[in-house]
Amino acid sequence: MICRKRFVCCVLTFFIGVPTAAIASEPSDPESAIRRMVRANAEKDLPTLSRLMAHDADIVSYAVAGRKYIGWTELEKGMQEEFVNSQKLEIPIHELTVWTKGDLAWYAMELDYIRYVAEGSELKRTVLPMRETGVLERRNGNWQLLSWHESFRSAQLGGSLTSPSSAVNRNPVRTSPAEPVAPAR
Repeated sequence: MICRKRFVCCVLTFFIGVPTAAIASEPSDPESAIRRMVRANAEKDLPTLSRLMAHDADIVSYAVAGRKYIGWTELEKGMQEEFVNSQKLEIPIHELTVWTKGDLAWYAMELDYIRYVAEGSELKRTVLPMRETGVLERRNGNWQLLSWHESFRSAQLGGSLTSPSSAVNRNPVRTSPAEPVAPAR
């Protein structure tokens, strides 16, 4: 009887400790959530991405090459295809600035999307210099990505999209102070 009570106590202790450990691993701030999403993408970790991204049916996000995703289901399908088609992904963050106001956060980020694809017996490495902006919301204490937009940092296809004379001179104004952010490794 005593062995049975000890067993029950051990099992209860284990199950009580599991939710605490899971909660402790959740990003507690938007910057950590963004960095975790980028790492999960590089690791092809769809369950973590799913947990960190909102599943609202009407959320619209844009990727390079004219891709548009509406809702989680479309995005999930696109990510699954990318994970199958690439042998390896590396996504170093070069610059990340995050602003918050209450339960909302928005960010601007520069990163390289480095994709390795099998070509015969070799791996072909492609580096896509990217910019990304996005919006997060804290829901039930957890930061989730609502929507994002990505583009190339440099003009592709051999040239600038605007001529120097038609370019508008804009001096960016930082709306909140931010400290330099080291790249994720």
